[in-house]
Amino acid sequence: MPVALQVGNAEVVVLQDRKHKFNKTWHYPDVPEEAWEPYADLLGGPEGAVFLNFGAFMIRVDGKTILVDTGWGPDIGPPGDEATPARLLDELAEVGVGVSDIDIVAFTHLHPDHVGWNLVREGDVIRPRFDRARYLVPEGDWEHYNAREEMHPNIRQQALPLGDLDVMELIGGGHPVSVSVTTEATPGHTPGHLSFVIASGGERCFILGDLAHHPAVLQETHWVQAFDWDPEQAVATRKEVFERLERDQSLVVAGHFPHPCAGRFVRVDGRRTWKPL
Repeated sequence: MPVALQVGNAEVVVLQDRKHKFNKTWHYPDVPEEAWEPYADLLGGPEGAVFLNFGAFMIRVDGKTILVDTGWGPDIGPPGDEATPARLLDELAEVGVGVSDIDIVAFTHLHPDHVGWNLVREGDVIRPRFDRARYLVPEGDWEHYNAREEMHPNIRQQALPLGDLDVMELIGGGHPVSVSVTTEATPGHTPGHLSFVIASGGERCFILGDLAHHPAVLQETHWVQAFDWDPEQAVATRKEVFERLERDQSLVVAGHFPHPCAGRFVRVDGRRTWKPL
């Protein structure tokens, strides 16, 4: 169910599209089993007992309703047969928001689990699902996927057609989404990966994107996730950003952490760890 957070004058609503069981070996194939032992409490016991969340975030601030990422969507989901049904639109409806209420759709990156509700296909006609919105797309990812021939069908069907619909703007780090929301370039997982910073009333919230898929990575910044495009850059980005977020104690929302995926980075017994709200 949606969870609302207050960040100064901004309301941040944590939304869940889908979830499925977390497979640590699949996500982190180069990390040996014994390296996970200090994090047994974060794995919930037997393999797969912890769920990987596929979340999105709605921000209401500055007279705008902003949706960050759009999940897997209704047509294609994560691999395996244990994923829950897609429910992003249901979650929005629970907080009184319809597709026409969204002013801006912005993306951390263009991976298939972040773009799935973008478009509606009716025969040969493709139209934006969020029909009043401007879609803000990371320029580095746009260039990367437009130069490739092979890609996940969700990217081909739900992201690339935006370029033909006159609803898209390419953005990078430092882009003012609104007065209170700006982007930060956090590359490595993808070429143009962005995080979002909400600063309002002396409070800050950082939308992490896919800098980490599991809380153990807050300490183990050198662990490489299976889909990190540039592992060396991803590790460097994680190290810099996580140290800063721990230091300044910003509120963090991390879309793949267990729902409601909001908390802070804290130091416990010498390790950086996740403290949920």
